Amino acid sequence: MASNEYEPGRASDQEVTITRMLDKVLRRSDAMDKESLCVLAGQRVWHIRLTIHILSDAGNMLDCACLAGIVALKHFRRPEVEVVGDEITIHHPSERAPMPLSMHHTPYCLTFAFFPDTETPPLLDPSHLEETLSAGLLSVALNAQRELCVVQKAGGVPLAPEDVLRIMDVAVQKARELDKIVERALQEDWQGRTVEVR
Repeated sequence: MASNEYEPGRASDQEVTITRMLDKVLRRSDAMDKESLCVLAGQRVWHIRLTIHILSDAGNMLDCACLAGIVALKHFRRPEVEVVGDEITIHHPSERAPMPLSMHHTPYCLTFAFFPDTETPPLLDPSHLEETLSAGLLSVALNAQRELCVVQKAGGVPLAPEDVLRIMDVAVQKARELDKIVERALQEDWQGRTVEVR
């Protein structure tokens, strides 16, 4: 983690929290179709590894890491594979166009900070200072279709059910906005690439 608050070589509590949350959001929520990674049943399978390096801690690292991870998975293209009997042929990208990963849905993580003063409303996308001053954080992972994937509350401020429902309404709107932005950016990137298949 790129901040003077973290010790090199030792995972901080925040790093452990981010890793666990990413595992829940990206792997356990079945965002990616794992069966589509099978090449030959019981013998060969594609192995997908996602590594995220955080360069600067300006706050809300969880949401940034989740967004980076989901965009990386949607942007990734794997080589085309042909299976004839037990013989597997992996085609070079110049022979056949690479294939995108099969995704079931696209979850986005949104974090809200709560403060001890009840007059202060919950704050979406808190900065590092706002996270430090907050009395608690609520992270919600959901997709644009209003499907809730993960809810994680860190901190001691109790929340009323109506507060949580209000937050969910805001989170749904933001998830839909993020989905449109991500899809548009991926489309623009794909149209800017030249894929030559010989």
